[in-house]
Amino acid sequence: MIRIGDGWEELAATLATGEGPERVYVVGRTDCGKTTLCRYLVEAAAAQVRTAYVDCDTGQSRLGPPTTEGMVLYPGAPEPPGRPYLRFVGSTSPGGHFVQTLTGAKRLVEMAAELGARVVVIDSPGLVAGGVGTEFQVQMIDLLRPTRIVALQRGRELERILANFARHSGITTHRLPVSPAAVSRPPLGRRRYREERFLAYFAGTTPQEVVLEGLGLQGRVPDLRAPRGVGGRLVSFNDPENFSLALALVREMHPGGRLIEVLAPAFDHAAAASVRFGSLSLDLDAEPGSMESFRP
Repeated sequence: MIRIGDGWEELAATLATGEGPERVYVVGRTDCGKTTLCRYLVEAAAAQVRTAYVDCDTGQSRLGPPTTEGMVLYPGAPEPPGRPYLRFVGSTSPGGHFVQTLTGAKRLVEMAAELGARVVVIDSPGLVAGGVGTEFQVQMIDLLRPTRIVALQRGRELERILANFARHSGITTHRLPVSPAAVSRPPLGRRRYREERFLAYFAGTTPQEVVLEGLGLQGRVPDLRAPRGVGGRLVSFNDPENFSLALALVREMHPGGRLIEVLAPAFDHAAAASVRFGSLSLDLDAEPGSMESFRP
């Protein structure tokens, strides 16, 4: 059950009954209810028109495992939603991965348009504070070109971001209060959510050997001459469009980079065109709260 906040019904009705394409960018701090609002808008719009949900929060992702951005298409009632399209950013935070976050979001929004979505709802990362947060959000909005910005704020914490688009003739800004139902989760709770998502994703996976010859290598690529310390590194096998086929944990990488041993769900090795190395390593057997470690 979704508890509706002030202004939600009016916004949903506008999206569902409009004639032109709508691209809605929902922005706000962590734990302000962005995802709940996005779910509500997507469910309301999808009952009427083809709708896409784009999840750009790699730390608390809903469509794929953490470290990924995702997009799912709702073709319209009564058809069920399609499979998620995923882009591997390689980290649970945009910090240090701005390019990957921006590029992934852009490609997912483009894919939604290519598949005929009239309404696209974008759930943005919670990085909004300070100069870095402002610059990141401004660049995201400028790149994704929404028709509407929905700002969830408790005071005026988003005004520095919104001021950059106040005179944009193609963007309507909606300022909505944070719902009293929004629940703040401490950092440990957010980390435990990520761990549960990772454990669920890798449950039942099997060791596999993948030949790297002919594949592109991206991201935080280790020294192929002596690839030490790569055990547990999270990677993504991507298709030719750089959408993720499967995430994997590196068990061993043979010197020279010809062969890699990974723990991964079943996927079509022949469909892979590249491997992206992330900056996150995982120990699935670690004590709760200590599974993740980051590599430079």
